[in-house]
Amino acid sequence: MADKNCPICKGTGFVDKGNVVEMCQCRFKEENFQRLLNIPKKFWSAELDNYQPISPAQRRALEVCKEFVFSFDPEEGKGITLVGPPQMGKTHLVVGVLKALYRQKRIRGFFFDTKEMLFQLRFYAGSEEDKYGRMLKFLMRVPVLALDDLGSERLSDWSIEVLSLLITYRYNHQLSTLITTNYQLKKSEEDLLNSLEERLSPGVVGKLFHMNEVVYIS
Repeated sequence: MADKNCPICKGTGFVDKGNVVEMCQCRFKEENFQRLLNIPKKFWSAELDNYQPISPAQRRALEVCKEFVFSFDPEEGKGITLVGPPQMGKTHLVVGVLKALYRQKRIRGFFFDTKEMLFQLRFYAGSEEDKYGRMLKFLMRVPVLALDDLGSERLSDWSIEVLSLLITYRYNHQLSTLITTNYQLKKSEEDLLNSLEERLSPGVVGKLFHMNEVVYIS
């Protein structure tokens, strides 16, 4: 239900942004909305509209993200991989994409820091197998999954196996995955691929490059 006193939508529940009409934020209890998408509190204010690009690469990344939302087709299984050093706003952008997809198209996404996700799965695998199975099934099947900070550290064989299962399932079932990785920019895409393969399996990296548009940010 819209807030009749909302200064943004004037109580209509909708915001006209030119080529698209969005459901106003007031229609959702903000905290519940953020929790539904698993957005960390630090990024509750992050939106595509308030991302402030400085470099040409950041401006291009923003345009790619906006176009991704505008043309999103849940049957295609396409995604985005944002690559670059820290403090470039990669997490801000993927959070903005998740929010826009939900508001504009009612497509549910889910955000996870990759290390935190693997830690939780590992904990459940060792103590609560029912929760492990439910969590893994949810991550495999959620319409849009955002994995933040993928491949930032060397992974155990168990972690690589879980990521391989997760990404392979989503690849085969054409489910969209958003990725951020903090690798420094390489001289070529081949250098990046080789660097990722050092920490993930070649099969996983190959699928990520096939299913996602890779955007370099500096």
